[in-house]
Amino acid sequence: MIVFVATVAFAFGGNAPQSEPSRAPVVITQSGSVPDVFWVDDFESGSLSSPREWWVFDIKATPVPNAALTAGDSSIANKVGKNSLQLKGNANNWYAGGCGTYVAKENTDFSQYNSLQLDIYGNGAGSGTLKIEMIDDDNNNWNAEQDPAKNYLPIYDDKFVYDIRIDWSGWRRVIISLDDFVDDNSSVGDNIFNPSQIAGSGGLLQFQFICLASKSSALVNFNVDNIALLKITD
Repeated sequence: MIVFVATVAFAFGGNAPQSEPSRAPVVITQSGSVPDVFWVDDFESGSLSSPREWWVFDIKATPVPNAALTAGDSSIANKVGKNSLQLKGNANNWYAGGCGTYVAKENTDFSQYNSLQLDIYGNGAGSGTLKIEMIDDDNNNWNAEQDPAKNYLPIYDDKFVYDIRIDWSGWRRVIISLDDFVDDNSSVGDNIFNPSQIAGSGGLLQFQFICLASKSSALVNFNVDNIALLKITD
């Protein structure tokens, strides 16, 4: 049994992240053979190629030790494990780069999950903004085709986004309802979030993180850990 306690975070690009300040801790258990949590990555391997492979572009994305990262919510700081992913780089016209990973797998249907969890270590006001992108499979081929001539925008599939402005110091857990992600490419796909693997679709294909600065030219610097999809029930 895993216990998750969420804390409040401030964000934009959708409604506020789901937080649990007035509720009992969310208890994640297993029902039958279907887990209520799907771990995207916790970076304990210290590698971006195992157990999950990440692609990186235009920013320094490095698994780093958490030993010195003790500030913030102590209940989170005590459970983050050995490593987290540091995202650090100078922005040009707000943009600093990002990273992503492919999550689709046969017989792994993400429709049961309703929330996304991240533990984020901020370095105070101006740490940056994390834009989370999810791409689903609308043309039923398990691929997220993108156009390099148009900033790698999806050609056939939906892209749903949520932005988190990181303006705090230390660890904070953020839990976002998947319903709060918004369609970012209304002219492509069916404009409906389709995480299910039906009719040959791969469902939810990939996550991508885009890092934006607090100013047009500034340093982006924060850590991300314990990325997971959750099934939360009242």
